[in-house]
Amino acid sequence: MIAAALSRAAERAVPALPDILDVPVSEIVGTLGWAAAPARRAAVEANLSVIAPGRRLAREVFVCQARHYVETFRILRLAPVTLIEMVRLDGWGHLQAALARGKGVMLASAHLGPVVLCGQVLAARGLDVSVTVEAKTGDIGRVIDRARGSMGIKTIDIRSPMAIGRVLRRGAILGSLADRPVSGVGERVTFFGREALLPSAHVALALHTGAALLPAFALREGGQLHAVMGPELDLVRTGDRDADLRDGVQRWAAILEQWVARAPEQWSVFDRVWDR
Repeated sequence: MIAAALSRAAERAVPALPDILDVPVSEIVGTLGWAAAPARRAAVEANLSVIAPGRRLAREVFVCQARHYVETFRILRLAPVTLIEMVRLDGWGHLQAALARGKGVMLASAHLGPVVLCGQVLAARGLDVSVTVEAKTGDIGRVIDRARGSMGIKTIDIRSPMAIGRVLRRGAILGSLADRPVSGVGERVTFFGREALLPSAHVALALHTGAALLPAFALREGGQLHAVMGPELDLVRTGDRDADLRDGVQRWAAILEQWVARAPEQWSVFDRVWDR
């Protein structure tokens, strides 16, 4: 009950706060989270020891995540035109070319930067966008789903393969965060020089349906929100499904690695990636 009340209060209050308070509020909330969650702090530090050795960035990861939540709450009161103006979007041509094929587009992203906010730009531009999500049980999670839907993005439970398939069959866009194997299913590939279990569903769907697989990432750079859609991932189809799937996930891992290395403090993964 207390968590529900706090969520409702944050949902009402955060969008009304002046933008100038976003940084100090995020610093306070993120630092408190960093101090109060030793297990998650240890997981973040373990991940950073691989991706950014020698850099003490754990607290910054928590602060960045708090900033992402603040911006997610703000979506609830943003007009589409305002959101479009806020986010610098690169790679629009890659998306248009992929959509023109008519087989749907898999946008593979990560828990990196303001991904929820930047993902809304496509829906704000009038595109048919769905995202796969984990089933939400907490009040904060339900607020995030409401924020996702405020611009027209549809959410699909990751356990609903039929609904997922319908999105691609109608030639629409399906977004997926592909840096954490929530279900424990994936492929073990090389990631930052070490073996890690990464999700494989996005690659499997692209191979099975013929949908284009585009890497898409969000970062905060120099105070600006930046969304980037890369060129289509070149998937090999040899007829050996297992080998093709593993190869596709490895190709994805190489791209993901470049983006995480670009801003490790903005990678909001609070589980140990290399201890699975």
